[in-house]
Amino acid sequence: MDLTEKSRIISFFFTLFLGPLGLLYASPIASLLLILVAVLTFSTVVGPILCWIMAICIGDHMVYKHNKSIEVLKTMMAKS
Repeated sequence: MDLTEKSRIISFFFTLFLGPLGLLYASPIASLLLILVAVLTFSTVVGPILCWIMAICIGDHMVYKHNKSIEVLKTMMAKS
């Protein structure tokens, strides 16, 4: 398990400027799924825009979740 914390600010800027591709920083699987959805809905304008917005939200949530799990793990290790 990766015990280094990730930055929510870096995640925000990656996803803001790169969209679903920037989500690779926080969650590679979610990134691939959003890229696939964006490509499949490319003919509509709304699909890729929604994927872009979702990438920002998911990126922040995944980094928060990652950092929270590191906190819990460090707390458990300190008690032992």
